[in-house]
Amino acid sequence: MRVVERLESILREQPRRAETRQQIAKEVAYLKEHQHRMDYREGQRRVEPIGSGAIEATCRQDQCRFKRPGQFWSPHGDEALLCLETFWRNNRWQHLFPHLSSDLLSKN
Repeated sequence: MRVVERLESILREQPRRAETRQQIAKEVAYLKEHQHRMDYREGQRRVEPIGSGAIEATCRQDQCRFKRPGQFWSPHGDEALLCLETFWRNNRWQHLFPHLSSDLLSKN
């Protein structure tokens, strides 16, 4: 990784405050540890989204759905509702309720 190499060269060559050196070293360690998650070429090849926008939007929708005024959920209940919501959004409701006709499901 060129970024890591550049940061390491900055640490070797230029005198820095201890605080700055510590922060740069921390970032280098992070990048090295998570390098396997940063293979963007492979992600593009598999047609995966690079940004986190889709996930963040989904989380926001779920928060709005489950955190309405006056609603209080236990962790168990919240997890159950999230599971149902996920099945519904991914058009997999029939896996939970195979006895329902597709006509009934399409009307909701």
